[in-house]
Amino acid sequence: MRAYQKAMAQTYRYISRADIAVGRILQALRDKGCDDQTVVIFTSDNGSLQGAHRLVGKWSMYEESIRVPLIIRDPRLPAATRGRRTQMALNIDLAPTMLALAGVPIPDSMQGADLRPILRDPRAPGRAEWYYEHAIEFDGPGKPLPRCEGVRTERWKYVRYLDTAPLQEELFDLRADPQEERNLARDRASAEVLARLRGRCVEYRQTLK
Repeated sequence: MRAYQKAMAQTYRYISRADIAVGRILQALRDKGCDDQTVVIFTSDNGSLQGAHRLVGKWSMYEESIRVPLIIRDPRLPAATRGRRTQMALNIDLAPTMLALAGVPIPDSMQGADLRPILRDPRAPGRAEWYYEHAIEFDGPGKPLPRCEGVRTERWKYVRYLDTAPLQEELFDLRADPQEERNLARDRASAEVLARLRGRCVEYRQTLK
């Protein structure tokens, strides 16, 4: 318990330091008179379970692990466009968005989507679904989180654990169960959704070959 509390205290110190650093960067932009011409993007590489689902670390498809902050401040946009967005975005969307904001052509081979339409209009359509994969072979000390893959829609999340036999699956209705506490993979009423997302997961996997 003491080790966990120490680790959490360190995490909150990191957060405080990041907050201070962002404040200094924004102040430097104001001091140089270019804050109204600079787009600022704040995000993170991954979430952390921090005890949720009785797990720590990352490399899991639970919301605590895959959700990260994404704040895009574009002072050129009208004030009416500011505010929270509910559309889903991925880290692969950052590169094409930054190129587009800088007026640089987006290569056809680049993954991800330009998020500018969503920045301009909160009602603009975003991703309907996306594929998740954690397939790292872990050979270090300690017990690794199991390899998994899955599909996330606005409402549903399907997860399959790659090293299980028989295959272990999870299905969550995020609208009714945002904490992901009730696995519906064996729920007859959700069988159609399970089959559809299972199929989509296989289709995504095939595109990676």
